[in-house]
Amino acid sequence: MGVLKKNLVLVVLSIVCLLIFAAGIFLTLSESGKVTAAREKINSAESQLKNLLNADPAPTVENVEASQANVLQLEAQLKKIRDNLQQGSGIVVSSDGIGVMASIQQFISEYQRRFADITNTIDKDETPFVLPQKFAFGFEQYIDQAAPPTDPAAVAKLDKQRQIISYILDQLIEVNPHSIKSVQRHIYEKTGKNTGGFSVDPLVTAAVPGAIDTMAFSITFTGYSNSLRGFLNNLAKFEMPLVVRDIEVQRPSGSETVAADAAPSGFEALFGESTTATDSAKKEEQKPVISENVSSFTVVLEYIDIVLPFESVEASPESVENPS
Repeated sequence: MGVLKKNLVLVVLSIVCLLIFAAGIFLTLSESGKVTAAREKINSAESQLKNLLNADPAPTVENVEASQANVLQLEAQLKKIRDNLQQGSGIVVSSDGIGVMASIQQFISEYQRRFADITNTIDKDETPFVLPQKFAFGFEQYIDQAAPPTDPAAVAKLDKQRQIISYILDQLIEVNPHSIKSVQRHIYEKTGKNTGGFSVDPLVTAAVPGAIDTMAFSITFTGYSNSLRGFLNNLAKFEMPLVVRDIEVQRPSGSETVAADAAPSGFEALFGESTTATDSAKKEEQKPVISENVSSFTVVLEYIDIVLPFESVEASPESVENPS
């Protein structure tokens, strides 16, 4: 204790020095943490800057203009595709129930007459076209009565379906079918048991909610294979946006393929084909002979109606801030 009193000044100075040293260590550690945090921010900023500089494409006004030009080209292509799909789809429909029912009655009578005028040759005999009794081409519920639906939207769809089926039947008449078995359509109007009608499997339909609406149809007729081929070729002209979704073929019993049972021998077996007239005749004899009978064909169709709105992009380089 005496020593402490004798060296009081030295002790006080020593304590002060220790406090200053501790404060220095604290400040050093504190500043070191701030430096580390600042360095991390700098590194992050440098990384972001490097990513922006290496961006592909870099966000410059020139690249924005190029992107806008690309968008315009894509819009032009979309419009071209849309125009192709809508080719022939400009059907004018009416929601006047009385007028539409009159048109359907006239449609039924006209096509009954047109199909009845068709004659075909089967086994060298002229045969009349076969049309079922009271056949109304998908409008059977209106063949005896013409009470229009109360819903104007359903009336308009009826009118549209009549015009589409008229086009389908026109293409069929051109290929001389032998008979017609059924025409089915999707029924939008409320008609008791008939509500709903024909529809395409949702897994294969071309309909896209908010973009593409479709109307489903099915037609079954009989004829030779060239009738089906001609019918499909007519539809492929795409004068009206109809897409074939399915084809079913039922061939009658007795259809067969007969081939000559001949095999090369002698000179031909050793050296292959001969170019003599006799050999050519043999080849003709060996070709399959197809004995074709009248078959039944069912073709499922969808009418395509584009409802996707076309909105052009009207951005300009001036509306984009200069990233530099």
